[in-house]
Amino acid sequence: MLKKIFFGLSFKIITVLMFYICAVILMAFVSYDDLVTTEKKAVVLELAYDIHNIILEARRYEKNYFLYGEKESLVDNIDMLKEVISIGEKIIQNDGNLSVNPKLNLLDKNVSIYIEYINELMQLKNADVDVRNDVSEKIRQQGKLIAEISGEVVNFEKNRIHIMMTLLKGQLVSWSSMAIFIGVMLSMLIVYFIFKPLSVIKKATEAIAGGQFKKIDVINTRDEIQQVMETFNIMVSELERRQDQLIQAEKLSSLGTLTAGVAHQLNNPLNNISTSCQIAIDEFDAGDVPLLKRMLKNIDKETLRARDVVKNLLEFSRSQDFCLREAQLVDVANKAVILARSQVPANINMSVDIPDDLFCYIDVQRMQEVFINLIINAAQAIEREGDIAMTAVKDPAAEEVVIEVSDTGQGISEEHQARIFDPFFTTKEEGQGTGLGLSVVYGIIQKHRGTIAVQSRPGRGTSFFIHLPFPGEQEN
Repeated sequence: MLKKIFFGLSFKIITVLMFYICAVILMAFVSYDDLVTTEKKAVVLELAYDIHNIILEARRYEKNYFLYGEKESLVDNIDMLKEVISIGEKIIQNDGNLSVNPKLNLLDKNVSIYIEYINELMQLKNADVDVRNDVSEKIRQQGKLIAEISGEVVNFEKNRIHIMMTLLKGQLVSWSSMAIFIGVMLSMLIVYFIFKPLSVIKKATEAIAGGQFKKIDVINTRDEIQQVMETFNIMVSELERRQDQLIQAEKLSSLGTLTAGVAHQLNNPLNNISTSCQIAIDEFDAGDVPLLKRMLKNIDKETLRARDVVKNLLEFSRSQDFCLREAQLVDVANKAVILARSQVPANINMSVDIPDDLFCYIDVQRMQEVFINLIINAAQAIEREGDIAMTAVKDPAAEEVVIEVSDTGQGISEEHQARIFDPFFTTKEEGQGTGLGLSVVYGIIQKHRGTIAVQSRPGRGTSFFIHLPFPGEQEN
């Protein structure tokens, strides 16, 4: 149970999604933190600009005092500088870890010194001119210093913001690249662990629809996909077993039909045997040795003929496992003609034109069934007189043997040609056929790793083409 939970397909999908979501959250958190820092820097920069502008305004009042001697200008100057100190302290109190804080502390210190010089100047009433000039010079120099420091604070924060913006741009590129990379990797994992096995199953299913019962290689995914693939192979084995049962059932059906014909075929040699025996008995006392020998030879010949018919029927009816062996193709075809002869009207001529040296690796019994089914179908398609021909040639270029079974019957319409190998499909009247004959033929050829195709035109006959691998190819 725990194995199913921890290695199931749903667990893998959830794990992949959670990993991706966690990665996105981590990237979002880092980016958000940097954005908050940048926002704080922007606020500090705005306040730094305020400090710098206030200091410049305070220095303007300082210059007004030295030009016009208005003490109110010094009072306004001090008020503005106190505001600068207040803003600096506010910045430091909001965040004591800012890198600009040392410069703000330096600025506050120098602003306080500047205010002390202003206060000292305001207290000098009847002082010596040189003393006043000395204090005034200190005020000017200190004012210039605090203006420079405030300018450095502004520039420092501007540079920090530029650095943060560059960092955010780099993070955007990095996070986007990482997100794309993770997305691609996750997609590849999903394709490998989910879509690839499903694609294998899909192709195998299409092959089954085409009559090829081929097992698939099970991918060790340790999840439902692996279970489906294992179950699929079990299904293929069961379908193969059912197909064999179907072939055997159709064979028994054909056997019932053939038996009646075989009984008719046996009747002629039995009649000949009986007649020869009767003649031999009647002429025995006369001592006509040549006649007696001729009758005995006739009996022997007809007995062998009857034996071959029965032997072929027994071989055809025997159920056995699928077994490939090298066999002479013309011999298999001739035996099929003998068995099917009783189902072919006398006005239909059957011919076999297959070279004696043409051998194939086949299951003789099942290939015989293929020929019988095709012969009977051909005979049923010929209304009056006609021909059924079986030929075979080697095709070295394709490394295969091509067998053709043709007739001069009424042909097959184009719309029916696409379905003639489907199980239970028949154009005959109800009760006249099961629709399994050509389906069984198709299955047998597929088991031989071969193919079968049909060419037909209504009113111009039909040809079935069977392509089998060269002898030896079946063993590879």
